[in-house]
Amino acid sequence: MPKNARALVHAAEQLGWDVRAERRWTGRLWVRAAVVSGLVMVRAGVEEAEHVCAWNEATGKFVTSASTGGFKAVRESVRAVRVVSREQEATGRTVWGRDAAEWVRQIEEAANKVTAALRDAQDAFDALDGSTATGDRAVEFASGAYTEAKTAQWSAADAVKATRAWLAETNGHDARGCASWRRAIVLAGQHVKEAGEAIADAVARAEREALAAPIIEEAQERLNAQEAEWRRQLAESGREPSARGYAGLIVMFEDSSRAWCAWFDGHTDYDGVPHPGHGDPSRSFVAQYDAWVKSKRSSRSVYYPSRYTSAALIAGDRVDVAAVVYTLAVVDRIEGRGAENLRKAAAAVRRNPKGFGTGNERKRLADWAKYPHNSYGEPARLAEHAVVEWAALETAQAAYNGVRDFERALHWDAHYAGERAEARAEADRAGLAGRDEARAERAASGRGAAAWEAAVERLTTARVRVHEAVVLAAGDLKRAQACGDRVREGDALAGDVWSAVRSCEEAYDDVDRAKRDAAHYEDSAEVYREAGALSDYMAECARMEDAAARAEAAREETLNLYGCAFEDAAKAEEDRHEGVLR
Repeated sequence: MPKNARALVHAAEQLGWDVRAERRWTGRLWVRAAVVSGLVMVRAGVEEAEHVCAWNEATGKFVTSASTGGFKAVRESVRAVRVVSREQEATGRTVWGRDAAEWVRQIEEAANKVTAALRDAQDAFDALDGSTATGDRAVEFASGAYTEAKTAQWSAADAVKATRAWLAETNGHDARGCASWRRAIVLAGQHVKEAGEAIADAVARAEREALAAPIIEEAQERLNAQEAEWRRQLAESGREPSARGYAGLIVMFEDSSRAWCAWFDGHTDYDGVPHPGHGDPSRSFVAQYDAWVKSKRSSRSVYYPSRYTSAALIAGDRVDVAAVVYTLAVVDRIEGRGAENLRKAAAAVRRNPKGFGTGNERKRLADWAKYPHNSYGEPARLAEHAVVEWAALETAQAAYNGVRDFERALHWDAHYAGERAEARAEADRAGLAGRDEARAERAASGRGAAAWEAAVERLTTARVRVHEAVVLAAGDLKRAQACGDRVREGDALAGDVWSAVRSCEEAYDDVDRAKRDAAHYEDSAEVYREAGALSDYMAECARMEDAAARAEAAREETLNLYGCAFEDAAKAEEDRHEGVLR
């Protein structure tokens, strides 16, 4: 291994990275590669990172095509990134590389930011002046936003309390019960920030609505005037107003027109069930049309009275007119891309200001002023050259946005507030569920640890039994063999003693066989222990206990055989001694 590779491997191992050496085929030569891998922290979790440095197997030179970077670059990358322990991530000691104490610290910091943002929102809310109609409307907007901000801040405070309680409960040994509250604290920060922005924009929104209110009234007057003129024409021709006629007046599509007429006049469905009508020709068709649209609204659709739709069209037309006027005022100063085409369009509009043939040119001039992001911000930069026209354009745009604000107040404000509240509630439920799940896993792991401890003790006890049986059987065999050496060939009991010794040796072979089996069972049990297979480990414990029982039974046999050999040998010596005395 080259010197640079050894330095890389040593540095990576010291920092906790997984390091392995491989032999790889690149397609044209064999190379040796040092592969450094591990889990690294990213913004929203951990991910697997791998670095490869390869060198030619024959020459030892660095091979760029088979490497992710040079030795020095990889070594710097390894040192710059914090590697996460796989074991601690698997056991829950850390989550995303952060332990429980670090999670609590980060969540407390986020909660402090939420509290600071709430104070800023409160200051902005207190600064509002509700003495005027516009100010009262602004206070109305800000009140809802401020209430939501306080609710979000309470959610953040609850998350902090829960994480602190979990830290104390587990003594910092489990981070899962803290990490489960991350979503709750993030949402609280987002919602308080959005509420602060809504409070800051409350005055501007109230002013936009004040600009839009006359347009909405004008739209309602136009709709009423249109219906009055229609009724006058019908009366002159001797006809009665009807739903079908009103559908033609406002140019409805055929399917919508059919549904509108069925609601107004009544109908019989496909099952033959009659449905009475809801309409009254003597009442305002504008109001009845709005009632029909509202009646068919579902939870997935939004209803706006027709005056708002008409007001949006009126306000949009006024924005277009103001945008064209402004562009005509500054068109000679435009220098951006497409300036020449804009000047040609301006010349055509000046020649024919309201003609049908210059509709595309007017649209081009209006779009340049309405969408400054497509015009590289040039409309705002040229505002000083046409102050009156620019102010008129901004007022028209504010009035159009005011109409949209009225529509938001009808539906979307409450809808989005409900979605945010539901998201916070879901995050709180997820935090509690994560805590309960972590608690259950800790209990299960505790039971598992107890089961493993009992199994290890069981295996150890059986292994000790085998060892004791082997030691005692070896002593019995040694003493039995000594008894065999005490007798002589001419002794009457010599055959019995030697037979007992041979039987003792055979019994010891059974003990030795049980010893070898126990060693094999112990190796297998260690493999299962590393793999975490408790059931297989328990099976090896049972086999070990069987081997211990066999060893102890064989040892009892060696002890009995040794006793027989000792007695026969003693008798043989006594008989031999008496024979000598005679």
